[in-house]
Amino acid sequence: MVTTVLAVNPVIETLGQIGGIIICLFLLIFVIVAVVFNLAMAFGLSWVREKTELIKLLRPNVESVNRTTASAIQGVPPAEQTPTPMKAIATVPLRVKQADKKVEQVSDRVANAAIEFRARTVQVQTVARLLTSRSFWQREESKPPVPSTQEEMELKSPGLRMLMDRRSAEPSTATSSYDPETHTITSSQLRNGSR
Repeated sequence: MVTTVLAVNPVIETLGQIGGIIICLFLLIFVIVAVVFNLAMAFGLSWVREKTELIKLLRPNVESVNRTTASAIQGVPPAEQTPTPMKAIATVPLRVKQADKKVEQVSDRVANAAIEFRARTVQVQTVARLLTSRSFWQREESKPPVPSTQEEMELKSPGLRMLMDRRSAEPSTATSSYDPETHTITSSQLRNGSR
């Protein structure tokens, strides 16, 4: 039998032992970090569970305050066995509603007074302008005279006057004429007058 002897280099053997120790250290550090992380998560979750239990205990009190507040808004006083803080909390919306009504009434009164004051001011200004204007003290004679006859009223229209002047200057080919009783002009007159 042949025996082989492996010659191991002492440098390689030392480096192998150092590598094994380093790997064991990294493994130990990883295990310690994992244990610390798990302990922190367990502590955190137990804290959250405790707080949720507190919230569950708080919910009936909140519902009781809501019911008491709703009944206070409707005008029903809180029950005698209701704790004092809940009574105080329940009366807050009622007090706010009463204060809101008073503010609304006062603001309506102020708005009405401001409107009334402005209306009276404008009224006084208008009367003062009327009394100080010259046209108020002048007589009615300065007004233009009103046409007395139907013929004068018909010739006051500038468009009609222009049409009549053109019609008298041009020879008429149309047979219809202006009817003063109905105040109408035919289309042929308009075509002839627009040239």
